[in-house]
Amino acid sequence: MLSSVAGVYLIVDTVTGDQYVGSAYGEEGILGRWKIYVNTRHGNNNRMVRLLDEYPDRFRKFRFSILQTLPRSMNRDEVIRREQRYMEKLGTRAFGLNGPIS
Repeated sequence: MLSSVAGVYLIVDTVTGDQYVGSAYGEEGILGRWKIYVNTRHGNNNRMVRLLDEYPDRFRKFRFSILQTLPRSMNRDEVIRREQRYMEKLGTRAFGLNGPIS
């Protein structure tokens, strides 16, 4: 089922409470994005990469949640706008694992 929907997800580091908001879109939807986390353990997120460099087993303390499912047909820009709204609401750029807007 996760491959049939796009969406916005949350990863919480249960040790510190730091949060990361991400989005998934494309052919494999949320499942495809989560497969990347399984393979890399950090999803290519810079702050998670640094965290796992310092604490290699920390990924075991990450909790994944789906904040919102969206039609997989929704365009990438709209999915990202939804993701950014959650980042603003949760403050994950300033206080979490999302980096600042560049």
